[in-house]
Amino acid sequence: MKRLYLGILFTALTVIVFAQPAPPVSVPHDTIFKLNGSIIPVDVTTVTPTYVSFVFPGKPEEFTIERKEVHKIIYKNGKIDILNQAAFTVLDESSWEAVWMTEDKKEVGDLYFLGEVEARSAPSARSASAAKKGAIIKIKKKAANMKATLIVVTRKQATGGYGEYPGYYIKGKAYGSEPPEEGLVRETEGTSVKDAGM
Repeated sequence: MKRLYLGILFTALTVIVFAQPAPPVSVPHDTIFKLNGSIIPVDVTTVTPTYVSFVFPGKPEEFTIERKEVHKIIYKNGKIDILNQAAFTVLDESSWEAVWMTEDKKEVGDLYFLGEVEARSAPSARSASAAKKGAIIKIKKKAANMKATLIVVTRKQATGGYGEYPGYYIKGKAYGSEPPEEGLVRETEGTSVKDAGM
């Protein structure tokens, strides 16, 4: 009998000692992504053709913003509503897409010369516009690798006639806002432009 009481007492103490309150459950919230880049964790109450209403978690007051300010809403259940497409995206300064091309040497301003760049379209380009686009993308990528932000085009040439694949060659001088590392490239006047080989 003593053993039975000790067994019950031991079991009761074990349950009491190891029983812990359940961890607080974090309630997920809806997320509003605005076109200006801000992100707001809220609980969306209403979406209409002209506005979006929401409350901040733990606050009773309801707020309203115009629908045209909202890019998308991700609801707590995982559903995504895209209300407006962004008119533009911010490019990283080191992205090849941020490299600007010009033929006007006056646009160089106070930029530093980083070197010459050239590119040729892929031999499998199917149209003249595809050949030109491919060569421009290649030269911009080369300039971006040099940390350039501007290319002054010194030569461009379209090739290919009837029955031939179109081609495009482009050459220019790359400029950037930071000076080149010591011993890399210096601009020399009177340098000759190499033949494109076309």
